Amino acid sequence: MDESPRTFGVADADAYWKRRQRGHAAGERRLHRFLAATIDRIVGAGGKVLDCGVGSGHVFRLCRRRHEMYGVEQSAHAIAACDFPTDTIRQADLNEGIPDFGVRFDAIVASMVLHWLDDPAAFLRAAAERLAEGGRLIVVIPNITYYRYRLAYLLGRFPPISLSHRNFQTPTEFEAMARAAGWRIEARLSPKRRLRARLWPTLFSQDIVYILAPTGSA
Repeated sequence: MDESPRTFGVADADAYWKRRQRGHAAGERRLHRFLAATIDRIVGAGGKVLDCGVGSGHVFRLCRRRHEMYGVEQSAHAIAACDFPTDTIRQADLNEGIPDFGVRFDAIVASMVLHWLDDPAAFLRAAAERLAEGGRLIVVIPNITYYRYRLAYLLGRFPPISLSHRNFQTPTEFEAMARAAGWRIEARLSPKRRLRARLWPTLFSQDIVYILAPTGSA
């Protein structure tokens, strides 16, 4: 039994993505397709979309068929591994802010990104400044209150939560932080097909997709 202390966070983004690719954990998933369909639903064809945390590139690739895509990714290795043009993707650390692309976005996507950040609330505030009128922020968080994780804790085991987390937020905590940062929660969604996950995502969905609108927008 490994008795070394459990550590969290990612010190080297390139090493992280190389490890995921070696472990065949960087393939297209249902979540990527769900996000692309959600973006298509709320952004008209030709809209400008910023993908914060391009990662394996699946959301960017799926959305570029219909939209003008821009991206931010910390890992040079992840960008180089993309099989599509990457000239509108900036290599940057979102902890240092969102790069200025000189445009306003109809949607900003931050999928599985906030738990990598030192100050996720600062990112939420900065995102509002980069949206066009009527724009939306789409955030995906891993749900650490998923019912199977709760059962694992009851049995004295640490659940299979990614150790890439630098910070942990329950859905309730994330929603409070989003509201304090000036966002209104329009929708709380699950990419799962099961009805119970769609009805009660905070309990039965491993990942939760939020659609956020700036406070006061229509």
